[in-house]
Amino acid sequence: MQSKIDPDMVDLNERHELLYTSSPIAALPIEILSLVFHEVQRTRRATGKPMIPHVEITLSHVCSHWRAVALSLPSMWCVFQHSYAPWYGPVRPTRERLAVYLERSGDHPFDLWIDFKTNEPAYQRLFFPLLEITLPHVHRFRVLHLLSNANHPLKEFVEQLASASAPLLETCAICPDYSHTSLTSLIANKADIFRSGVPSLKYLRMDETSMFGFLPPLDSVVHLRIETRRTVPSWIPNTAFDAILSLPNLETLSLSIELFELQAFPSRGSVPKEPIRANKLKHFRSAYVLINIYTLSHVVAPSLESITMNGVDLAGLDDRPSIPNHVAFPSLRIVAFIRAKGGSHGARHGPNLQKLMAGTQNVEELLFWGKTGIEENTEKTHCMLLGTDSAPSPWKKIKKATLNIPFSSPTEILLYHQFIAAKPNLEVLRVPPRCLELPTFLQGVPPHIDLRAIDESEPPLPLCWVPGPDWLDTEEDPFLFYCRVFE
Repeated sequence: MQSKIDPDMVDLNERHELLYTSSPIAALPIEILSLVFHEVQRTRRATGKPMIPHVEITLSHVCSHWRAVALSLPSMWCVFQHSYAPWYGPVRPTRERLAVYLERSGDHPFDLWIDFKTNEPAYQRLFFPLLEITLPHVHRFRVLHLLSNANHPLKEFVEQLASASAPLLETCAICPDYSHTSLTSLIANKADIFRSGVPSLKYLRMDETSMFGFLPPLDSVVHLRIETRRTVPSWIPNTAFDAILSLPNLETLSLSIELFELQAFPSRGSVPKEPIRANKLKHFRSAYVLINIYTLSHVVAPSLESITMNGVDLAGLDDRPSIPNHVAFPSLRIVAFIRAKGGSHGARHGPNLQKLMAGTQNVEELLFWGKTGIEENTEKTHCMLLGTDSAPSPWKKIKKATLNIPFSSPTEILLYHQFIAAKPNLEVLRVPPRCLELPTFLQGVPPHIDLRAIDESEPPLPLCWVPGPDWLDTEEDPFLFYCRVFE
């Protein structure tokens, strides 16, 4: 006869053991329990929000059996994420936790995600010791994602990476955002870190300071993001930009900063002697008109599928750079216009836009976010992009469009109707949600068009990175700032 156990006679740990052994899940084979652990971990990570304490820690403290199973799985401990947000706690326990993860993950590929952005100078002396313990494990890093700010520039750690080899590294983001002086002799393909090789590197994110002493080899890079995180730019010779565009495996280039000294005016930059060949480039994003003009003027990109930009024409200037009459983008199918940054340099209408449209008549999707920086040019810009009876648009093959433009007056509603009338192949049209509540708008939409409200169900741009599930990032894609829906 089984004896009755007095709960008061056992401690808390023994109670947990008793509860577990009496549970049906105790009979699960270790292989099945391991799958359950990994699925719970995957589900929590997919939310993009930290679970404190982390799933693997919680699971390992349920009972001795679960702890033994969790500790026997190196893959449970191969992702380390930390932010200096209040809910993560102080840095010293973080160092201890990182050391434990590095040990328990064994030889498994390791993902390191740390956000150092904090205004607490006292943490500076703790940062390098935290990262220093990872140095013997760099050879098995699959992800190295470090965000910082001017208070904590990561300089000591990066110096240790100069001659390191990272054969498994696929994703790298080093954005130190530190104060620096301009460098006039920068060569884009001269590596400063990982000089012994990063053959698997595919995704690289940098800020403007990363170009000065934090640059890994770029030959294998497929996706490259260079983003502004400071307000003072540093001018880099356009030869470095040329070298980046010519990278042999580059498919995605995103520039949210006016970083390069370009040949837009006679006194700035240099003109390439030969066309710049970007043979594999598929997606190009730029938030600056001068970069757009330079790229359209000097780059041959036979595989380019999408362009995201704020315009190709400068307004209010006597010396307006012009693009060639023929552009070399035969595969271009998607064009997205984000809102202008403001001021006279944000105008989207003009001869360069006409040339671009005339040379890319196979465009099938148009995304138009907002209006120009100059109010009096808004209607002209819309008419040129959307097309009218008197000035038809060369983009007649458009099948899908996102139009985020004002709709508070009959004139503005007319722009929508003119666009629909000028696009005989239009199948899908996305507009601001409140626009769908206006009978004056709905009356001009033929029944065969799939009319949708702009929402979060679809990406706002042909190419965007959303913080959270996939990248565990902590900063918003800067291009999404220009995609706010009119209300």
